[in-house]
Amino acid sequence: MSSKRELITQNIVDTLRNQQTARFGTVTRDPGIELQDLAQTAFPAVVIESGNEERESITQGGATQTRMSTMDVNISVWTNSNSRVDTLRNDLIEQIEELLEADPARGGYAIDTQLVSVFTNNTETAPYFAMGMTFQIKYLYTKGQV
Repeated sequence: MSSKRELITQNIVDTLRNQQTARFGTVTRDPGIELQDLAQTAFPAVVIESGNEERESITQGGATQTRMSTMDVNISVWTNSNSRVDTLRNDLIEQIEELLEADPARGGYAIDTQLVSVFTNNTETAPYFAMGMTFQIKYLYTKGQV
């Protein structure tokens, strides 16, 4: 049985892989992809990773406890373009946000999904340009339940 943390992250991967409105060349959870080894058709390349998490108890005592978690999911997007990189990034940010906001409950595993941070990385070497997005996902889980 997978953890809710894993199920939520996999839901985001599946959402971006299986949609029909935006064009992503690659959607993966592998942060070690080698950009120079990817074909031009593999861009934009999207890397999804679960991140930091804050947890608090909602109920006290007993063998089981209900806990609230706020988990970060970090999405890195790499483009391979020589034209209008800023425009492309803005379009990708909007597309990803809209795709993930269509189901903020992440298939029933979460309470809410919110985009909380967007950042660009302008120090990369052309023709590779990067941007990142952090989504916070709130969910409940039961501690002590196997």
